[in-house]
Amino acid sequence: MHALERKDGRLPDAATRVTAVTVTHNSAAALKGLLDALPPGLRAIIVDNASTDGGPALAEVAGATVIRSPRNLGFGVGCNLGMAAIRTEFVLLLNPDARIGAEALEALVRAADEFPEAAIVAPALLDSSGAPVRSWDAAQPRRPRLIRCRDAEPWPSGPFCADYVQGAAMLLRRADGLRFDEAFFLFYEDDDLCTQARCLGRSVVVVPGAVVTHAGGRSSRPSPRIHWRKAQHMAFSRLVYAAKYQGKRAAARQAAARLLHHGGKALGHAVTLRRGKLWTDLAGLAGTVRWIARPGREG
Repeated sequence: MHALERKDGRLPDAATRVTAVTVTHNSAAALKGLLDALPPGLRAIIVDNASTDGGPALAEVAGATVIRSPRNLGFGVGCNLGMAAIRTEFVLLLNPDARIGAEALEALVRAADEFPEAAIVAPALLDSSGAPVRSWDAAQPRRPRLIRCRDAEPWPSGPFCADYVQGAAMLLRRADGLRFDEAFFLFYEDDDLCTQARCLGRSVVVVPGAVVTHAGGRSSRPSPRIHWRKAQHMAFSRLVYAAKYQGKRAAARQAAARLLHHGGKALGHAVTLRRGKLWTDLAGLAGTVRWIARPGREG
């Protein structure tokens, strides 16, 4: 039993050892639910990326500390700003559309105590309907080569190590000094953070007994403009990650393949009048071209 654990198995100090950090951009619709669900005593820092929907004021009324950015700096930069402001032992990164309760928080902290070699401890995720989400995976370079039916894999019964976990909810040990690579504006930043941890000889642990609900894709209100930007950032960040860990030549080969992939699909969607899918692949083309045109194509 943990030295501070009560007879009922709960950790009375769990919330005081953790600060939650959430990055928002016009996320007011999801943010209220997050703040309402936070366990008592858990301090929250909201890093707001130039929202215009009243989200920062809502967070302040709820008692959260708000760090306001004059422009949208992206997810990773926002997380780094929030992490720089905390003094607790752990930081809990949460998406605005995530919901965590006291029991899940305690399970994460207990696992962090049990596995001191873990730099990242992540919960199991459920979608908004309560269905389990497979929120862990192999490392990015190996992932496409794995042949499997994800949904057929058994749900783990206890904590285990993973190469990658989704960034919707993760507990980090502040002493490890992990920070997001700010070359990733959106997407693949969680892949990169997990890779950083493994490169340091640290582990990434998933705790199925800690359950967090994540609506997925609802941090901001959907719109064609947001859909375009997300698809563009996805394509761009994929190549940034490849260049960082597989080398620029490998990334350049992938970029050429992605041009053919998105270009061919866009042509097919144009012929069949699938405007939504056409829009997605045109955005993917734009993100790929943006990476190719990047000066020096660093990282």
